[in-house]
Amino acid sequence: MKVVDTTLLIDHARGEERVASYLAAHEDETLVVPTVVFQELAVGEVLARDETQAAIRNHLGAFDVRAFDVDHAYHAAVIEAKLRSAGDYDAALAADVLVGGVARSLSVPIITRNTAHFERFDDVAVEGY
Repeated sequence: MKVVDTTLLIDHARGEERVASYLAAHEDETLVVPTVVFQELAVGEVLARDETQAAIRNHLGAFDVRAFDVDHAYHAAVIEAKLRSAGDYDAALAADVLVGGVARSLSVPIITRNTAHFERFDDVAVEGY
């Protein structure tokens, strides 16, 4: 199991070969899309094409969409607290902190193009594609 960041979904929608290759190589794994990632994707889709919720969900295909829950929120809070204590928190990381909380709570890596954002989070493995 792995948590998918928004970058992978955007690059997948753009038809990027590296994403297609990654997904083909990991077709037997559960790839989790947190609802936070769905929201980030939806903003772009609504702005660009005025997409409906159903149309956006169709883009997700076989991904496992999971609701952000209390456990995820706690782990995101731990990540944010550590960043703030280190003077390393930036509001631009807010959504990434939430996604990191999902991965940390599930003890699984995040798949992303933006590895530098997530590598700052303690106890969260990051995998680029």
